[in-house]
Order: sequence, then structure tokens, then C-alpha cells
Amino acid sequence: MVRDLCFHIVDLVQNAVAAGAKRVTVSLVDSAASDEIQLSVVDDGRGMDAATAANARDPFYTSKGFKKVGLGLPLLEATSQACHGDFELESELGSGTTVQARLEKSHWDCPPLGDLSDTMLQLLVSLDTINLVFRYHGDGGDFSITSDEVREQAGGLHLSHPDVYSFLREYFASELRPLLE
Repeated sequence: MVRDLCFHIVDLVQNAVAAGAKRVTVSLVDSAASDEIQLSVVDDGRGMDAATAANARDPFYTSKGFKKVGLGLPLLEATSQACHGDFELESELGSGTTVQARLEKSHWDCPPLGDLSDTMLQLLVSLDTINLVFRYHGDGGDFSITSDEVREQAGGLHLSHPDVYSFLREYFASELRPLLE
């Protein structure tokens, strides 16, 4: 298993970008009240045919020629199942991919979220060629942001520009971080 769920988020977003996605939506529900964590990553990348999608769940399969194994999806599936949850992978060639994982939050094997605020900030500023949509719903409230909205507000500045980055860091700290505590 991985150290925290943010590692899975980064892996899934990187997979989407590698598949040519122009829009990636990360949705996370973190609820102690319903005792579950739900993670969904939806992209509009090139997608996979049925055989490739089935193989993607095999740790000894990878579509990347420079790697011998592809552990991201199999580890997320194993983590979900170990935590009394479930895992779904849906993909259609030419139409993108949807990955959904649900975990029992109180299960002793359930990894922590990790630094979700910093993870999403880093993804947002580093992926300037796509629209990254992030939605969080927790018992304490909701948070959402899209890179297209930030670009519009930034007035043409790159998302990694120091002024934009500083603003985003403060925004995540004041708006998302309190929801995670």
C-alpha cells in the first residue's frame, strides 16, 4: 500500500495527462459521518479498449515501454478492497477514463489522505496545459477550484508565477485546509 491517498491522486492525474487528457476532474468525498472516502478521477484522454482496461488492473502490465510494471491502479484497487470498499475502472477508446475508489474510512488499513491541500496546489500549478478540476466534499463543507478559473483570474500570468502561486497557496490554506482538520 502507499503511504497516503494523495499518492494515488497524483498517479491517476499523471496517467490522465499521459493519455492526452485536456480536462481531468478529481472528486473526493471524505466523510466520517458516512464512514467512507470516495475518490473519483475522470479524464477526457484517449481512453482504453476493453482488453487494455482489463490489463491495467494487472500489476505486471504497463503501457509504458520504459517500465516493467504498472502498480498504480492495482495498488489502489487492493487498498480499496482491503478497506472494505470497492474499485471501478471504466474506459472507452477515444472517450476517456473514469477511476472510482471507495474505502471504509475507519478501517485500520485505510491510509490517511496526506497533504491534500499541497498536493492539489502542486498539480494545479504544474499542469498548465489542461483544465484540472478539483472538488472536495467533507463533513465540514465543500471546496472546488478549476485551473481554467484560476487562469482567467490570473490575467494571463502562468499558474506557477510567484504572485499566482502565493495567492493559491494562501487560498488553499484558508479555504481547503480548515475543511480537512
